[in-house]
Amino acid sequence: MRRIYTMIGIGAFLWGTGISGMAQNIEEEVSAVVLPELMEQQQNITVFTRLLQQTGWDKVLEQSQDDSYVPVADPPTDSPVKPCIVPQTKEIAFTVFAENDEVFAANNITDAASLTEYLKQHYVFHNSDLLYDDQYTDQRHVVNQFVSYHLLPQVVSPKQLVIHYNEIGFDLNAYLATGIPQTTVPVYDYYETLGTPRRLLKIYESSSSDGFRLNRFARYQKDEFAEKEVIDEGISVSAEQSLEAENGYVYLLDEMLVYDKSTVDNFAERIRIDLASRSPELMNLGYRRPLDDTFSSVYCQPGFQDWIQVISGNLYYLSGFKSWWCDYQGDEFLLKAPANGGEVIIKLPPVPYHGMYQVRLGTSGNSFRGTVQYYFSEGDTGWQPLGYPVCDNVEPWYATNSSGYASYGWHKNSFSDPDIMLEAGNMMKAPASYIYGFGRGKPAREFPDIGRRILGNFFLESGKDYYIRIQSVHTKPSEIFLDYLELVPSEVFLHPSVVEDIW
Repeated sequence: MRRIYTMIGIGAFLWGTGISGMAQNIEEEVSAVVLPELMEQQQNITVFTRLLQQTGWDKVLEQSQDDSYVPVADPPTDSPVKPCIVPQTKEIAFTVFAENDEVFAANNITDAASLTEYLKQHYVFHNSDLLYDDQYTDQRHVVNQFVSYHLLPQVVSPKQLVIHYNEIGFDLNAYLATGIPQTTVPVYDYYETLGTPRRLLKIYESSSSDGFRLNRFARYQKDEFAEKEVIDEGISVSAEQSLEAENGYVYLLDEMLVYDKSTVDNFAERIRIDLASRSPELMNLGYRRPLDDTFSSVYCQPGFQDWIQVISGNLYYLSGFKSWWCDYQGDEFLLKAPANGGEVIIKLPPVPYHGMYQVRLGTSGNSFRGTVQYYFSEGDTGWQPLGYPVCDNVEPWYATNSSGYASYGWHKNSFSDPDIMLEAGNMMKAPASYIYGFGRGKPAREFPDIGRRILGNFFLESGKDYYIRIQSVHTKPSEIFLDYLELVPSEVFLHPSVVEDIW
């Protein structure tokens, strides 16, 4: 597989500067063995490899590049930071979590038929329309859904099973020097798996989790970001038990990974997802959360990403390495919008079950931002406007006591509770789980020019597709900031006795 890109503006790393006129084509070679071939060579995952073949998912995992992608011939030059990468290919890659043969043998599972019987006897599923016959390639079949829940449509490398960067207490410089992250607080992300119905898989690490875990669920202390109660220990996953192919990774599991009713019930928690994790295209090229300054931005042309669609304007991924920015996990997307224009559509992650959810977006205001109108839709038509246009063109946090989102109730010197005042204006403080800016040491929650915008409360159904549309209505050229989103079930934001934590 070849990873080819054009780097523009080499040597320029200043906010708002033009490109230097320098460009360089760079090509990287990696191994040429795709996942199904690699897995067939292994002696300890023969059952899972056979399940892939019986369900037809092995054919999907043979893909390695989208040949329909045509890079733009004349990329824009308005990236706020340089150097800027322009991807010349659109890679297709995967992450596979596969139980080893010992796990299956302990449960008398040798193939799809025996797995069908095991799942029927040992698990209760949220979906009652499952098939238990021998039509294993049908995505309604319990075995097909079992296999597809083990597959992600993007690379999650061993060094990025979770993103260690700017969580509170984390020493990034020590990590860069040693290559070994010293976990301080819970760090996690959620990824959408392949197959139907659409589902999420959580990858998690904390100081008490004994490494990385799949679908570990816990409740946290009120005054310290630490586990108070572990609801489900989760399944161990590690770099030591991984294999690398041309188009992705395989991680070996020593327990059964099943998306059953108890797992669905455990997802009754605040789901916070960095939007860069919703970009398989970036991750498959290795551009997500770099830990050096090889590049500062990536131009994401229309059609490059499936879940973040550019309608008008120029979209960039900004790595933010060692920057003073306020981003969750240190990176962001930024849409450069022309006057009275600029529009992006975000496909929401799937929800685990039918219910009322509050949808939130991370916000960051400054003098480069503009006024935007938000819309919501089931499917990608029939857009419902969400209130009136809102303005993110505010003074930075250090300007005055009434800077940032003061008009929404965020006042440094106020006798009113800012949390209550902000919520009345459909705003919230930023989480306290990460640091604002490299080296500052203070939680993002303490700064008034960032926060979370509450887009609304919606009844969302498992298995359906929902979209958020963001449209600039600013009369001057401006920016639309995109960092992370939250899907919060009513069991969290409307709990009758337990207040949602600040983390």
